[in-house]
Amino acid sequence: MKVLYIITAIVIAQFDFLVHFKEVNTSDYEKVYTSHVWSQPQQSIEDFYKKQCGYCHTKDELIAPDFNKIKAKYLEVYKTKDAFIEAIVKFVKNPDKSKAIYRKNIDNYITMPKMPFNDADIKAVSEYIYNAQNL
Repeated sequence: MKVLYIITAIVIAQFDFLVHFKEVNTSDYEKVYTSHVWSQPQQSIEDFYKKQCGYCHTKDELIAPDFNKIKAKYLEVYKTKDAFIEAIVKFVKNPDKSKAIYRKNIDNYITMPKMPFNDADIKAVSEYIYNAQNL
Protein backbone atom coordinates (compact mmCIF):
# COMPACT_ATOMS: atom_id res chain seq x y z
CA MET A 1 0.00 0.00 0.00
CA LYS A 2 2.90 2.36 0.82
CA VAL A 3 4.34 1.86 -2.68
CA LEU A 4 0.98 2.74 -4.28
CA TYR A 5 0.80 5.89 -2.14
CA ILE A 6 4.33 6.90 -3.16
CA ILE A 7 3.73 6.28 -6.87
CA THR A 8 0.41 8.16 -6.79
CA ALA A 9 2.01 11.15 -5.04
CA ILE A 10 4.88 11.31 -7.53
CA VAL A 11 2.55 11.09 -10.53
CA ILE A 12 0.29 13.83 -9.13
CA ALA A 13 3.26 16.06 -8.28
CA GLN A 14 4.79 15.69 -11.75
CA PHE A 15 1.45 16.39 -13.43
CA ASP A 16 1.02 19.50 -11.29
CA PHE A 17 4.54 20.71 -12.17
CA LEU A 18 4.16 20.19 -15.87
CA VAL A 19 0.60 21.42 -16.35
CA HIS A 20 -0.01 24.18 -13.84
CA PHE A 21 3.29 25.87 -13.04
CA LYS A 22 4.54 29.12 -14.58
CA GLU A 23 7.09 31.69 -13.51
CA VAL A 24 6.53 35.42 -13.00
CA ASN A 25 9.73 37.48 -13.46
CA THR A 26 11.17 39.06 -10.31
CA SER A 27 14.59 39.24 -8.61
CA ASP A 28 16.94 36.25 -8.62
CA TYR A 29 16.67 35.57 -4.89
CA GLU A 30 12.99 36.21 -4.34
CA LYS A 31 11.43 34.69 -7.42
CA VAL A 32 7.67 34.75 -7.29
CA TYR A 33 5.61 31.94 -8.75
CA THR A 34 2.04 31.59 -9.94
CA SER A 35 0.50 28.21 -9.37
CA HIS A 36 -3.10 27.29 -10.09
CA VAL A 37 -2.67 24.07 -8.13
CA TRP A 38 -2.52 25.78 -4.74
CA SER A 39 -4.66 28.79 -5.68
CA GLN A 40 -2.05 31.30 -4.51
CA PRO A 41 -1.35 34.16 -6.89
CA GLN A 42 2.26 34.57 -5.70
CA GLN A 43 4.68 32.81 -3.40
CA SER A 44 8.17 33.39 -2.00
CA ILE A 45 11.11 31.02 -2.28
CA GLU A 46 10.17 29.68 1.17
CA ASP A 47 6.63 28.94 -0.02
CA PHE A 48 8.00 27.43 -3.21
CA TYR A 49 10.24 25.11 -1.17
CA LYS A 50 7.41 24.08 1.13
CA LYS A 51 5.00 23.31 -1.68
CA GLN A 52 7.37 21.86 -4.28
CA CYS A 53 10.30 20.28 -2.40
CA GLY A 54 8.56 19.82 0.94
CA TYR A 55 5.69 18.04 -0.79
CA CYS A 56 7.81 14.87 -0.88
CA HIS A 57 10.64 15.64 1.58
CA THR A 58 8.63 15.50 4.81
CA LYS A 59 9.56 14.54 8.37
CA ASP A 60 7.48 11.35 8.11
CA GLU A 61 9.61 10.28 5.11
CA LEU A 62 6.79 8.43 3.34
CA ILE A 63 7.83 9.57 -0.15
CA ALA A 64 11.37 10.89 0.24
CA PRO A 65 13.92 11.49 3.02
CA ASP A 66 13.46 14.45 5.37
CA PHE A 67 15.35 17.37 3.82
CA ASN A 68 16.82 18.32 7.20
CA LYS A 69 18.68 14.99 7.14
CA ILE A 70 19.75 15.46 3.53
CA LYS A 71 20.95 18.98 4.32
CA ALA A 72 22.97 17.77 7.34
CA LYS A 73 24.76 15.20 5.19
CA TYR A 74 25.47 17.74 2.42
CA LEU A 75 26.91 20.13 5.03
CA GLU A 76 29.27 17.36 6.22
CA VAL A 77 30.54 16.78 2.69
CA TYR A 78 30.41 20.31 1.21
CA LYS A 79 32.08 22.76 3.58
CA THR A 80 31.27 26.05 1.81
CA LYS A 81 27.98 27.64 0.85
CA ASP A 82 28.93 27.72 -2.83
CA ALA A 83 29.95 24.04 -2.84
CA PHE A 84 26.72 23.07 -1.05
CA ILE A 85 24.54 24.99 -3.52
CA GLU A 86 26.47 23.65 -6.52
CA ALA A 87 26.05 20.05 -5.29
CA ILE A 88 22.30 20.42 -4.69
CA VAL A 89 21.83 22.05 -8.11
CA LYS A 90 23.82 19.28 -9.80
CA PHE A 91 21.74 16.54 -8.16
CA VAL A 92 18.36 18.21 -8.81
CA LYS A 93 19.23 18.76 -12.48
CA ASN A 94 20.14 15.10 -12.94
CA PRO A 95 18.91 12.93 -10.04
CA ASP A 96 20.70 9.61 -9.80
CA LYS A 97 20.26 7.29 -6.82
CA SER A 98 23.85 6.07 -7.19
CA LYS A 99 25.10 9.65 -6.68
CA ALA A 100 22.92 10.46 -3.66
CA ILE A 101 24.90 11.82 -0.70
CA TYR A 102 22.30 10.90 1.93
CA ARG A 103 22.03 7.12 1.64
CA LYS A 104 20.10 5.99 4.73
CA ASN A 105 17.21 3.74 3.65
CA ILE A 106 17.86 4.75 0.03
CA ASP A 107 16.33 1.56 -1.31
CA ASN A 108 13.00 2.50 0.30
CA TYR A 109 12.58 5.40 -2.12
CA ILE A 110 12.13 5.84 -5.84
CA THR A 111 14.76 8.13 -7.39
CA MET A 112 13.61 11.72 -7.50
CA PRO A 113 12.37 12.63 -10.98
CA LYS A 114 13.95 15.47 -12.93
CA MET A 115 12.27 18.74 -12.03
CA PRO A 116 11.15 21.21 -14.71
CA PHE A 117 12.95 24.20 -13.17
CA ASN A 118 15.68 26.35 -14.65
CA ASP A 119 19.16 26.69 -13.10
CA ALA A 120 18.45 30.07 -11.49
CA ASP A 121 15.35 28.70 -9.75
CA ILE A 122 17.16 25.60 -8.51
CA LYS A 123 20.04 27.77 -7.27
CA ALA A 124 17.66 30.13 -5.45
CA VAL A 125 15.86 27.31 -3.64
CA SER A 126 19.22 25.63 -2.87
CA GLU A 127 20.39 28.85 -1.23
CA TYR A 128 17.14 28.96 0.75
CA ILE A 129 17.79 25.38 1.92
CA TYR A 130 21.36 26.29 2.93
CA ASN A 131 20.19 29.33 4.95
CA ALA A 132 17.06 27.78 6.51
CA GLN A 133 17.30 26.81 10.18
CA ASN A 134 14.67 24.07 9.96
CA LEU A 135 12.99 22.79 6.83
